[in-house]
Amino acid sequence: MSIVKMKRLRLLSLASQREELLARLQHAGCVEVLEPEQALTDPEWTALLTRESTSLLTVKSQATAIRAALDTLKRYAPEKTGLFIQRQAIREKDFFRPEALEKALALVEEINERARQISKLHTRETNLLNQKTSLEPWAPLDLPLEVQETATTVVQLGTCPVGVDLAETERQLAETTERSQLMEISRDKHQRYLLLVCWKEEFEEAIKVLRARGYGAARLKGLTGTPMENIQRIEEEIVQVQQERADIIEKIAACRDQRKNLEICQDRVEQDLQREQAREKLLTDGTMIFLEGWVAQTGLPRLEEGLKDLACAYELADPTPEETPPTLLKNRKWISCINMVTEMYSLPVYHGGIDPNPLIFGFFVLFFGIMFADIAYGLVLFAISFAITKKYRPKGTLGYMFHLGQYLGLSTAVFGALTGGLCGDAIYQFTNAFFPDHVISLPALINPLQDPMTIMAIALGLGAVHMLFGQCVHIYMEIRDGRPLEGFLDVVPWWIVFAGLAVAYFKGTALVVGLGFLALLLTQGRHKKGILGKFFGGIASWYDITSWLGDILSYCRLMALMLATSVISQVFNILATLPGEGLPKPVGILVFLVIFLVGNLFNMGINIIGTYVHAARLQYLEFFSKFYKEGGVPFKPLKYQTKYVDVTTDNGEVVE
Repeated sequence: MSIVKMKRLRLLSLASQREELLARLQHAGCVEVLEPEQALTDPEWTALLTRESTSLLTVKSQATAIRAALDTLKRYAPEKTGLFIQRQAIREKDFFRPEALEKALALVEEINERARQISKLHTRETNLLNQKTSLEPWAPLDLPLEVQETATTVVQLGTCPVGVDLAETERQLAETTERSQLMEISRDKHQRYLLLVCWKEEFEEAIKVLRARGYGAARLKGLTGTPMENIQRIEEEIVQVQQERADIIEKIAACRDQRKNLEICQDRVEQDLQREQAREKLLTDGTMIFLEGWVAQTGLPRLEEGLKDLACAYELADPTPEETPPTLLKNRKWISCINMVTEMYSLPVYHGGIDPNPLIFGFFVLFFGIMFADIAYGLVLFAISFAITKKYRPKGTLGYMFHLGQYLGLSTAVFGALTGGLCGDAIYQFTNAFFPDHVISLPALINPLQDPMTIMAIALGLGAVHMLFGQCVHIYMEIRDGRPLEGFLDVVPWWIVFAGLAVAYFKGTALVVGLGFLALLLTQGRHKKGILGKFFGGIASWYDITSWLGDILSYCRLMALMLATSVISQVFNILATLPGEGLPKPVGILVFLVIFLVGNLFNMGINIIGTYVHAARLQYLEFFSKFYKEGGVPFKPLKYQTKYVDVTTDNGEVVE
């Protein structure tokens, strides 16, 4: 239960074994491949080795194509799925079968080509609809559109704003020209659609008059026949395009049975993508390859097993103080779920850090249970988390969340039993409203609504224990690093102050408090330069008593959140009884149940988030501030990272 020790790995192998090497490292899942920065800047290295060429772009293209094909299937052949993906187990050798990949990629290309055809047809349909829209105002015109002139006249279609006085326009046109005619074909709320016929010799004069009125020529080039004939032709083409598209969609939908194969293919290509990204970090001279990285000490047996029959040479070295190894936290399986809380804050630094997971697990579960205390809420949280974990086997942060949810649910149920909470006071309100002769109340060791001060005292006491434990961890870390005196001088003077405050409260003497502040004065400025610096550093530390007071008061949120959960549920329970007054008892009970369920689900939903956040806050601000050294870099080994499948060995064990 600690930060896993890291080893610097440097490896030389034959270039011909490159793919086998990367495949074995990915199977082992314990090596993070690094950029060989020193080798790339050292002239002696660069004279011998260059970066390895890769197929990264090709694999990225495959991954993009598969995602596009799955999105197309999702659009045209939707499948009912839940919130979580149910993984299927697949043997490693079946997962990496080349012929399965080739077959899936061929199907991907087929689906994507049909999607492109649909896109083209959609564009074609849009263009046809636009053409139809542009022709509809001219539908009453019984004149072929290709007729633009005769031997002596010009025939032109045009438009002008609907607000133009057409009679006045025709009058001015008649005064300017002798032989011209302007006719309105149709109008809408924006424009008039006009037909102009005039002698060729007078066309320019006619256009000048019309342009002054906002006239413009219509653009309907390349069309023959009357507008109505063109509209009918376009409608027939639209029907044909829609039928073609429906046929293609039907062909895509027929591939729905291949969805699982495409999902497996996507997972497979994602593994190839990881290997190609690692391959980009290799150096080669054409015959040999050089790999540099970090390997977790817990994975050394797997690494040695993977490399034992390869023609390679490698060395393992401890990291130097100047290096920044990645941080990997390793705990027993039952406690590893608390990783999600730590990772939301920051991983501990590799050099000098400490794994906080075993330290915060009990406190986090305890604080959550106190704040959320309710038997029903706890059992529901446990049941949902347990069912999802068993059925879907989620991995990563999601897996941690539902694993942790089981502990949080049990803690919530236990503290609900201690405080008599079952959806608040639902049993009391129900029996009091519908069976007043048989009122039932759950027994409670402490009722938060009737005795909040006791809850607050317990919360403050737990807060004091929590922070003092953090100080003990600080002392341990200093002793571990060979600085025991530093640890005691940082912490013990504060303990004297706290003990003095207790003595002053119970005995009425401030002597011990004075000794504590004197100890702070003599010790807390010891790292400052000069006597005055040390003196004023010690004086300044006295002000930190306000910080301690604020930290202790922060634990009042344990009481506040417990009261919030209880009061909100009580309000909904009371509201659920009100509509039943005056109604027949069966109807009243039915109404009660509806309001009760809606209200308590709402209460559970909003308070579970707040409770989690505040339980985490007490760890991050009040506990971690006493000892934690954050800023660690996460360990990202080359390993299987799948979304839809669990890769297994021949004997059925999942490859992690």
